[in-house]
Amino acid sequence: MKMKIKKGDLVKVITGKAAKSGLVGKVLEVYPKENRIKVEGLAEYKKHLKPQKDPKNPEGGIVTGLATVHASNVMLMSETLGRPVRTGSVVSQDGAKQRCVRGRGLKAEVI
Repeated sequence: MKMKIKKGDLVKVITGKAAKSGLVGKVLEVYPKENRIKVEGLAEYKKHLKPQKDPKNPEGGIVTGLATVHASNVMLMSETLGRPVRTGSVVSQDGAKQRCVRGRGLKAEVI
């Protein structure tokens, strides 16, 4: 199944720990084979490293990073409407496929 979320999109968390806070963030990376994404400010982790012959961290320490979340746990935000929306696709007159907003009472507005 093709992912409807792309790199650079604005998304809102709808399930999980961060759903209570209503976190909205930008998509940094997309992994379509695993159907997972990295969102800024979401799923941060800390990893404790021993000192070793690693060129990145030879003295060890605590490294922070972003974990991936499943794409079904977030929903695409529309900048014009200012709320999460479902998406579909529509073919323009020149034959290009574009994403559009779907929903009750909404026109097929291109995102």
